[in-house]
Amino acid sequence: MKLFIALFALVAVAAAVGDHYVEHKHIPIVHSEFAQSNDGKFRYAYESGNGIVVQEEGLVKNYGNKDHEMNVAQGSYSYVDPNGVPVSVSYIADENGFQVQGSHIPTPPPLPKELVEAYAKVGSHPEAHHEEPQSYKGH
Repeated sequence: MKLFIALFALVAVAAAVGDHYVEHKHIPIVHSEFAQSNDGKFRYAYESGNGIVVQEEGLVKNYGNKDHEMNVAQGSYSYVDPNGVPVSVSYIADENGFQVQGSHIPTPPPLPKELVEAYAKVGSHPEAHHEEPQSYKGH
């Protein structure tokens, strides 16, 4: 009986997949490299048989100073999307966060000039815009 239930479940899954079967092909790595040094520096890169290219290098900033060590990396990757459009991305990850640029990543419109000027004005005189907290007097 258990065998029948298992076979029935397998047939049900195969029927549910129907025309949505996706063949998974082995994609070879045609180039690969990795290097790491004793001072925290590293580099790796690879390229796959379907045109994906990846590279990254980085280091441990302030290596050996456990209170101030920080991983820093920069790299890029590229591939061709399903519509045949080349996509490339480059990035930096450091004390300023993760910063990415890419051919497919939308960029926001520039801030209006008036807003930039207002921010500059407030930033140049922060003490003029600081209010002391009001003390709360309950009833």
